[in-house]
Amino acid sequence: MSDTPPGLPPFMQDSAGGPPDLSGGSFAQSMGAFGTLLKVQQNISERFPKSKVPWNETRKFLKCFTIDAIRSNSLHKFHMKLFNESGLGSMQLISYAPMNYIFAVPNNPICNCYPALNNQKVCVATTDALHRFFTEELELECSVEETECIKNGDPVCKFKVALQPISAYQIMLDEQDKMILSGVRPPVDQNELIERVKALTVYKLLDNGKLSEIGNAYMQFAGNMKVQEKIFDPPWKKEEEIAAVASKHSTFGSAFGEMAQKIQDTPAEKAPPATSTAKEENPKLQEEAKKTDSFAELMAKMKKNQEA
Repeated sequence: MSDTPPGLPPFMQDSAGGPPDLSGGSFAQSMGAFGTLLKVQQNISERFPKSKVPWNETRKFLKCFTIDAIRSNSLHKFHMKLFNESGLGSMQLISYAPMNYIFAVPNNPICNCYPALNNQKVCVATTDALHRFFTEELELECSVEETECIKNGDPVCKFKVALQPISAYQIMLDEQDKMILSGVRPPVDQNELIERVKALTVYKLLDNGKLSEIGNAYMQFAGNMKVQEKIFDPPWKKEEEIAAVASKHSTFGSAFGEMAQKIQDTPAEKAPPATSTAKEENPKLQEEAKKTDSFAELMAKMKKNQEA
């Protein structure tokens, strides 16, 4: 049994292989670096469990398919702020393709924890934090890779997050989207219908207005999974309310009075409920997804199993 205390992120656990060796610098440097990493770990352990995001907000994020739209999204802004406040640096989204996000961290503070190391990638803490945020707080299965590192001679540290398609579709598609994929017009206005068709086309579920091969495979094998979506407030709601109240008042006293009244009128919060995910509904499907390199290959396996 491991002696590692429970609740630590992967980069602080023996099973993850641990971060790069801190030795090589002076004793003071090593102790300072160790203290910094412990502080980051503490911040992650305290902040991340309070950062669970409801599916309706993750859905909005997934349906942003330009960098500008993503940067304006509330979930993305919360993500960047959370990582900065946790000690992981000023992260920025620099590139996007459907289900693939590349983040950069200039002057990455994690690199400063390894003053004696060069010619290698060292930001295990950031990689694991990204994986934890996407898989646990957003419930999006993904892989995360550090592609460039300041300690490896690159100008900035870069990280690629690649979402697992079935996991992303499971959250992104609501009942109206599934109606469109089934050839039925949903009860939405024309502008919203156009935007939904555009998003489904970007994610390769529709092709020229018709169900694509990927869309057909998803609807056939995974479209009927029954999940109960849980509704709760996103973690940034209170902060947005405070900012809105403050903008309406010229003095701290009047703003404080309105906010205090809001707090009194708000029922006590319960912890965000666990959401039924595709993983719980169809563990065999999720296990197959982890072993498969592409969505097309996964669907071929599923079709073969069905015919057997």
